[in-house]
Amino acid sequence: MQLRRREFGLLAAGALAAPYVVRAQPINLAALHEAARKEGELTWYTVPQTSEVAEKMGRTFSTRYPGVKVNVVRTTAQVAFQRLNQDLKAGTPNCDVFTSTDLAHYVDLKGRNLLLKYLPAAVARQDKRVQNMDPDAYFHASSCFMMGLIYNTQKVQAAAAPKSWNDLLDAKWSGAALVAHPAYSGAAGAWCIEMRKLFGEGWFAKLAAAKAHVSRSTIDAVTTVISGEASISAGPMSLAARSASRGNPVATLAPKEGPVLILSPSAIMANTRRPNASRLFMEWLLGSEDTERISVEEFSVPLRANAKPAPGVLGLSDASPLLAPTPPQMVAQIPKVIELWRDAFGV
Repeated sequence: MQLRRREFGLLAAGALAAPYVVRAQPINLAALHEAARKEGELTWYTVPQTSEVAEKMGRTFSTRYPGVKVNVVRTTAQVAFQRLNQDLKAGTPNCDVFTSTDLAHYVDLKGRNLLLKYLPAAVARQDKRVQNMDPDAYFHASSCFMMGLIYNTQKVQAAAAPKSWNDLLDAKWSGAALVAHPAYSGAAGAWCIEMRKLFGEGWFAKLAAAKAHVSRSTIDAVTTVISGEASISAGPMSLAARSASRGNPVATLAPKEGPVLILSPSAIMANTRRPNASRLFMEWLLGSEDTERISVEEFSVPLRANAKPAPGVLGLSDASPLLAPTPPQMVAQIPKVIELWRDAFGV
């Protein structure tokens, strides 16, 4: 990844810093819908949702705006970014809207003038603490979740469950913990940055010595804990809560150091062939009643101001302390934590 580091200073100090002033102009959604209908479809590369939820979102959008189909392509963060760059190299504008969990992707794309500048009116309806991703309005927060500790309730009693991130090193969890690889998962990369801040660079070697299993995606963390192949994991609390609501043996807790906030930006690609459909989708994705409802239904963290998550799910105002790497930290430190990880785990 070739990054223009002089661009970093243009970014906000962090996802939860004081917001910039939102000055999006009112938009005529009916007129935008009519223009989008003429384009007929858009393709959405997305990372943070499961395939099931992403497809549900695509169908819901098309129901809300008939005549505009969403082609959903869901994969892990680094695989999605690799695919996007392959498209760009080939001159094939497959992706219209790009949603990832890795902020570094957006700094890189913005630095190469590959994003379309657009400030959706929907941003003004979001919680002010997530309005400050890019003051130049090339990318915006479209979803978030929190990485916390999850465990299999059939194998681990609540009283014995880990209470600290450092408990992943405890000898009683040797060979029983699972963590995602930061080279594949943007969320895992953010988590690794925070673990390095808390415990130092040597912590990853200790985690490897504790025989922690490694997966590609944080989504795998939940499914592997549910199956019993792992007893505990660092994973997405929302997905685990959703799985628990369906009767699966999984529970979550916020570590005493705090969960890690994962903000997922979305942006329109500059080479899009469907600019109106893409703008309409961004308006819907960032601040619609549909996305708020789906967030609650799927036990995610809604971004609309004053929205309440599902019972038992931590909202933006509920988690204290809350760990959140800044955009510059994500860009500068992801390569380092990947290097530390590979040195520790050999993969």
